[in-house]
Amino acid sequence: MCNGTAHHGTINYTTITLDECLPLAQRLQGEGKPWHSHVLSPGCRFNPFEGRYAAVVEDDATQRAYIAPSDGFPEVDKQLVRMLHGDDILDAGHPSSAEDTLLDGSPLLKRLVEIDSAGKSWHHHMNFPDCALNPHRGRWAITIECGEEQFSESYDDEPRDILRAIEVRYFRNLDKKA
Repeated sequence: MCNGTAHHGTINYTTITLDECLPLAQRLQGEGKPWHSHVLSPGCRFNPFEGRYAAVVEDDATQRAYIAPSDGFPEVDKQLVRMLHGDDILDAGHPSSAEDTLLDGSPLLKRLVEIDSAGKSWHHHMNFPDCALNPHRGRWAITIECGEEQFSESYDDEPRDILRAIEVRYFRNLDKKA
């Protein structure tokens, strides 16, 4: 599985191929080990591959991060996101993902809507409490990157409704670019 390493900032990634991401996540989940994943967009402050996407699978039990570079958006992410957060996480019609009901309780979502409505490029990270990318270690968090701007919000519990609203908006934007 190990094809080498990639170092970026304080993170040491073990490089793998995109085809290895889903089996790795399935193995970790099958073994009952905590894990999570990310997509790193081109230009993401955590991405060691200039101009490329990357898929990351983090083994939270061993604090090991695996990374797979990709020339385009790594479609495996959609499967990984569903494994982590449930089949309805990308469901635009899910009643609890309605932005208008979530905006008052989330300054992060409110700011994201402003950025997105202005047509600015952005991406996000769902940070599990032990995530290597988490600016609020020990708590759930969502981080938004827009150019040089980065902002986040932390939570006591997994923020599924806010994440769903963000995921729906993110994938809607990806589909427009395709």
